[in-house]
Amino acid sequence: MTLLAACAPTKFETQSDIPQPLIEKIPVVIGVHLPLEFTDKVYQEKREGGGGEYSIGLGKAQSAGFMRVLNAMFNRVVPVASPQDAAATDPEIRGVLEPVLDDYAFVTPADSGTPTYAASLRYTIRLYSPQGELAESWTFTGYGSQPASQFPGKGAEALAVATRLAMRDAGAKLAAEFREQAIARGLLPEVQPSKPQEVELPPPPPRN
Repeated sequence: MTLLAACAPTKFETQSDIPQPLIEKIPVVIGVHLPLEFTDKVYQEKREGGGGEYSIGLGKAQSAGFMRVLNAMFNRVVPVASPQDAAATDPEIRGVLEPVLDDYAFVTPADSGTPTYAASLRYTIRLYSPQGELAESWTFTGYGSQPASQFPGKGAEALAVATRLAMRDAGAKLAAEFREQAIARGLLPEVQPSKPQEVELPPPPPRN
């Protein structure tokens, strides 16, 4: 089994593989700001001790995946130039979401001693008011792994698949967890459970 070649740089563009989630739409209009460092992100690393050089394009795939998830989650999604421009862009915007990639990490078989490539992506989602004031933020991480045996002699392809799966996992977590986070942070009203109604019992039958 051939691992990632240390003598040649490993370079690839991550592909977006995040399906549109089948979930109930949140009935609000949300603004979205995608910073350039998010849309154009290229992860670069040179590992010591002959560990190789890496240049991994993440920006296009994570931007496309993020927008696909949000369009499935909300009634309407409005791109804004900055969080401060939201109210002027569309008066119906309830809040502005801004994604930040905090960390991308991966391990190869050479790192772990196991025949698997694994990757993780940690994101922070910032929530701004329509006036551009930072209200809240929360963090979640996506994970992906790929056996090296499925790509014999093609370590870069195995790492690309692991990265794509990690991005897909992050999108699934965003879709699954956002509603609870939004309720907790006031973006959505909390649904109050219906109060149990008192039932008047019929009078006992008369005794003979």
